[in-house]
Amino acid sequence: MIRHAKIADLPLIRDVAASTGMFLGDELEEFCGQLQQHLQLAESTQPTDATLLVASDDYDPSHIIGSAYFAPEMMARGVINLLFIGVHPLAREKGVGTTLLQSFETAVRETNARLAIIETASDNMFAPAWSLYKKAGYSEEARVRDYYDDGLDKMIFRKRP
Repeated sequence: MIRHAKIADLPLIRDVAASTGMFLGDELEEFCGQLQQHLQLAESTQPTDATLLVASDDYDPSHIIGSAYFAPEMMARGVINLLFIGVHPLAREKGVGTTLLQSFETAVRETNARLAIIETASDNMFAPAWSLYKKAGYSEEARVRDYYDDGLDKMIFRKRP
C-alpha cells in the first residue's frame, strides 16, 4: 500500500533510509531533518511542493518497508526530481521499488510536468536502482564526474511522462 507519509512515520522512514546503506557520515541525519521539516509543513496549514510517500506491508499498514521523496526543481519549469527512493532489504525483489517509482510517475503526470529526473551516485551499490530506472524507461542523461567525491560521479536519469 502506498500513501502519503505522516510525522509518526519518520522513525520508520529513517530505518528504511538507514537500511539502504547509501548515506555517509551525517547525511542520514540531515536527510531526516529535511523530511521532518517537510512533514511538519505538510501537516500544518502551510503548503509544500515536495511529496513524501511510504510503502507499507500489505498485512500491517503501520510497518513501513519503503519510501520515496520528490519535489519540483526550483529553477526549471515542469521538472520533478526523485530525491530518494529506498526499500528495506527484507522487502526487496517484491515490487515495492517499482510501485514507488510508478507512484512518483503518476504524480509527475498529474502535475503536467515535462520531465522526471532521478539523481544518483555512480557507486556500484546503486546498480540495482539503475536497473530499476532503466526497466521503467529512464535513460542516463548526464554524469558529473567527481561530484560527490573523487571517483564518485553524479548520474542523472531522465524520462518524459
